[in-house]
Amino acid sequence: MLRERIQEYLRELRALGRSPYTVVNYEKHLAKFASFCEENGIDFRQVNGKESRAFRNRLVEEGLAPKTVNTILGAVRSFYDFLCETGEVKGNPWIMRRLRVKEERRQPDFLTEAELEKVMAAVQRLPYHVGLAFRVMLAAGLRVSEAASLSPEDVRLVEGERVFLRVRHGKGGKERQAPVTDPGVAKEILAVARERAGLPSLFGISAGTLKVYAHQIKKETGISFHCHRLRHTLATRLLNQGFPIDVVQKVLGHADISTTRRYAETLPEAVLRVAAKVAERG
Repeated sequence: MLRERIQEYLRELRALGRSPYTVVNYEKHLAKFASFCEENGIDFRQVNGKESRAFRNRLVEEGLAPKTVNTILGAVRSFYDFLCETGEVKGNPWIMRRLRVKEERRQPDFLTEAELEKVMAAVQRLPYHVGLAFRVMLAAGLRVSEAASLSPEDVRLVEGERVFLRVRHGKGGKERQAPVTDPGVAKEILAVARERAGLPSLFGISAGTLKVYAHQIKKETGISFHCHRLRHTLATRLLNQGFPIDVVQKVLGHADISTTRRYAETLPEAVLRVAAKVAERG
């Protein structure tokens, strides 16, 4: 019965417009919880605080990173919100302030100019649409799931010369307009959008496949590369160029400016002071 309810919840997420990437991850996280209940003879409708802590402890004992543990717990909590709404359970036993595992605060991991040069050289050797997807992640600060979810209709020309990408499936299901900061990439992506007009995908590639190519780049260059480093790199570049921190926040789609401020902490002191003043005025 639990796995049937999970499938109902996943259908609800799809109906609400959550990205396929998000739905797949929720399915994976909730499958872990279903296995835990089955192995321990737990009725999911009777889960209490003791059992929710036991599930958390099991995830920790599996050696999962604190952020991963918290992400899985958050997925289960959201599932129980759904069960409360449907009347399946009377209360939500997943109280995150009691269950959350402390996460180590990590600094943004941007690429140095030397690293970026090597990575872009490797990107140029990939199939054209794959390489363009990586260059768009850098030029627009997209997450890998956001890049993979783009359709040709999401490429928009504003004021006849500026290219923006409609990110419909951002983190938390939020939509934003992401500017393409590189004129060469902007021209190429417009051409590809026209070429693939009417097709469901701009690049015709999944987030998982892009991650496989990223691992290939890592092996080829010897650089600790992953897709998200491109997003970090754009943010750091924009701040280095003097763009206000609140503008960079909107470009990246951060809900909280404190997330964006972490990038500023890696910058020279003079730039940091300017960005902080803008943030304070905003």
